[in-house]
Amino acid sequence: MEGGASISVPRRRVLQAALCAAASLLAGCERSPAPPARLPPLRIAIDLWAGYYPLLLARELGYLKAAGVEVEITLPENTRRLLSDFSSGRYDGVCVSLADVVTLTRTSPDVRMVLASDESAGGDVLLARHASPDAAWLRGKRVGTSLGGFGELLVLRFLARYGLTFDDVKLVNADASSVPELLERNEIDLGHSWEPYVSMARKKGFEAVFSTSDTPGLIIDGLIFHNTVLQQRPDAVRAVVAAWFRAQEWWNSHPAEGDQRLLVLLKGRTDDVSRNGIRLLGLAENRAKFRHGDTDSSILHVADQYIEHFVARGYLLRRPEPGALIDPRMLP
Repeated sequence: MEGGASISVPRRRVLQAALCAAASLLAGCERSPAPPARLPPLRIAIDLWAGYYPLLLARELGYLKAAGVEVEITLPENTRRLLSDFSSGRYDGVCVSLADVVTLTRTSPDVRMVLASDESAGGDVLLARHASPDAAWLRGKRVGTSLGGFGELLVLRFLARYGLTFDDVKLVNADASSVPELLERNEIDLGHSWEPYVSMARKKGFEAVFSTSDTPGLIIDGLIFHNTVLQQRPDAVRAVVAAWFRAQEWWNSHPAEGDQRLLVLLKGRTDDVSRNGIRLLGLAENRAKFRHGDTDSSILHVADQYIEHFVARGYLLRRPEPGALIDPRMLP
């Protein structure tokens, strides 16, 4: 080629390829980044228990959405199935008692309570046809409660009042929801249950012979998660906890409206959303409950009592550390 240097064919092809690559890079810079993958909703299961209803209100009032978290709430109406499904990974979190957290460590050692929802202060009841039992009447009676659950310790405290132990009665495995029917069919003589099932039993003529008003601080409930969820989605869990407390404060300020909204949400499941016998725990109470202490005002102290009981009963082969059952870092 005259008047300039010649370029060989192979070299020309290399330059063309380089120009094409540069053009592709420039085009890529101009494209918008791909949107982040949408995270699935947190799956949380709860029992029919007014202490857990702030979660329902948080969704109903839009507090969860405002916090940028989506929650799928399920009400199985069977505590044993709820715990089993949680252990198998069907749910990310559940609302259960502190005693259930202890027993869950048998199959799911890495579970943590992130929020203490409430303290039962009369909401858990032992029911019987005989309103004024004595030691003679109680001997040999069939007592229904969820074996391996927190109801066992409540029954034991009741029996101790009369100088009795489990050896003096016959324990029958019974879910709280089935107690009214079991009492009516005369399959048990006494049974442990909670609202709304207590009201059902009262309508059938059964009466309270003992309740958590006799054992303050013994039964604490709360929201728990698998530790893997806390590690992978801590911001989402914190958002749920914050929305929970916000909804609880709203319910305290608007009790009638809150009850009406819940009755609509729970229609077909219950017509009772009363908080009688249930002391809701706010943020300040949570901070106090999560501290170390040697009274029932400390979750750690109460957890230790359940651990001792379940070990003695042979339900636990491995003794969990009470401090490993909670995660106060999720509190606002």
